[in-house]
Amino acid sequence: MTAQEPCIVCSTPTEHKCSSCQVVHYCSRDHQKQHWKQHKYECIPARIKQDAKYGRYLEATRSIKAGDVIMKEAPLITGPSQVTPPVCLGCYQLLEEGAIVTCQKCGWPFCSEACTKNAVHTPECYYTQQRGEKVSISTYGIPHPNYQCITVLRCLYQRDHNQKLWAKLQALESHNEDRKGTEKWENDRKLVAEFIWKFFKLDGVFNEDEIMQCCGIVQINGHEVPLLEPEYVAVFDKISMVEHNCRANCNKSFTSDGNIILSAGVSITPGSHISVCYTDPLWGTEARRHHLSDSKFFECSCERCSDVTEFGTMFSAVKCKKKGCKGYLLPDTFVLPILHKTKSPDPNTRGLDNKFWKCNACKDEVSDAIIQQLLQDIGRELSAMPKGDPDACERFISHCCNYLHPSHYYMTDISLALAQMIGQQDRLGLAGITDDRLLLKTQLSRKITDLLEILAPAETRLRGSLLFELHAAIAETGRRKSLTDGPMVMLGYVTESRKILQESAELLAHEPPELPEGRLGRQAKINLLQMDELIKNLSAALPSPL
Repeated sequence: MTAQEPCIVCSTPTEHKCSSCQVVHYCSRDHQKQHWKQHKYECIPARIKQDAKYGRYLEATRSIKAGDVIMKEAPLITGPSQVTPPVCLGCYQLLEEGAIVTCQKCGWPFCSEACTKNAVHTPECYYTQQRGEKVSISTYGIPHPNYQCITVLRCLYQRDHNQKLWAKLQALESHNEDRKGTEKWENDRKLVAEFIWKFFKLDGVFNEDEIMQCCGIVQINGHEVPLLEPEYVAVFDKISMVEHNCRANCNKSFTSDGNIILSAGVSITPGSHISVCYTDPLWGTEARRHHLSDSKFFECSCERCSDVTEFGTMFSAVKCKKKGCKGYLLPDTFVLPILHKTKSPDPNTRGLDNKFWKCNACKDEVSDAIIQQLLQDIGRELSAMPKGDPDACERFISHCCNYLHPSHYYMTDISLALAQMIGQQDRLGLAGITDDRLLLKTQLSRKITDLLEILAPAETRLRGSLLFELHAAIAETGRRKSLTDGPMVMLGYVTESRKILQESAELLAHEPPELPEGRLGRQAKINLLQMDELIKNLSAALPSPL
């Protein structure tokens, strides 16, 4: 028998619950309709849970299909990035000297009169007026110190003006104890806390703990919103409870008005943790773990980080140089305590970095120092490569395949750039490239797409973009084949290309038009209509069966 829970409206015991979130119970449809005005803001197919390891996290309450939107949320706070040139404090557009409007109350510059009245500007406008002297910004186009504290100041303002919002902000993780003593902490104290005290004359209003707490909340929970250049920062409520995983099951995107969308990148079973990747999934394990430790203050030990082969992809593997051996070198583990560059080193932890890389074939061992030197040398070679040069990319791949696994992150990085580059520089597009380059584009796009499905299946933005490249390459291959083998040979290629394009369109469905991926997704829909017409015409031209 199904367990009964009290109806959220009248407390009558009932086994019926909201079919979407599977959390809230109702005794009747009338009570469900009555409660919907309130529940619609909380109805997501996940419940908030908490434990010692993850803190607060989200757990799926029902089966979720790949592509389903799990939640869409408006930000609690938005503001400019900490290091930014002067931007409009209403819409975050980059400001240009001679094309500004100043707020009559406080003097901060804006892009328009309408933006001076945007409610998000209220906090700094209020404190500037309290200061008794208007702001004067005279330099544009380069980072300006006055903007470093704005987003934190907007958080602090809520303490005395919006207790409900302040409570939500204070419930978010700040990692204050972990951040103390780091270089970032000292910079924030000087450039944010002291600036707020001195410039806005608020030394008796907000203490150091409150300011540094808000600095941490923004650093740990802030999302860079890529709708504009430069990006701005937004802090969200429920999205902040989504945990990290280097092989996440969800991805985030943004609406044109700055709301965040969390959607499933893969099918999710009930009881699974909802996760996104806080770092770049195409970085190697050591780089990912160091970035997470330095920026989010935890050391990742997820399934991917714990598997040195990264699900058999050998994404960080180095070629064994022992004569006659065809094996690859990997350490016993990547999951070691990280020595923070930002803190004074603990002499008791130094020995933990003395590891060796072992060949999976001949069992030969190489010190970590030698491997790191090799990777640094290759990294410098990569940095020195001319941008936008397909020939340079091919030379890098040809050279580094002598040292790295074909799927190594450096090889993948250049292969991805090359796959996207081929066809972009010729005025005829793909029609103007050689057959060899067209084949290479097809092979690289397939390989990286397959790799992403293993390592980062929820990275729909990149997968969708690559599949768009792949569909175009296959369609062009079909066009060329039809010139020599007749038009009907093209049908098979176009049919395959359309199938790939359909998947691309689905993966990019939630991307906004302000982003290249959003525009690509819209182009994919247009191309689908054109391909349907082409397939229809080619099919109609087929000879009738006897």
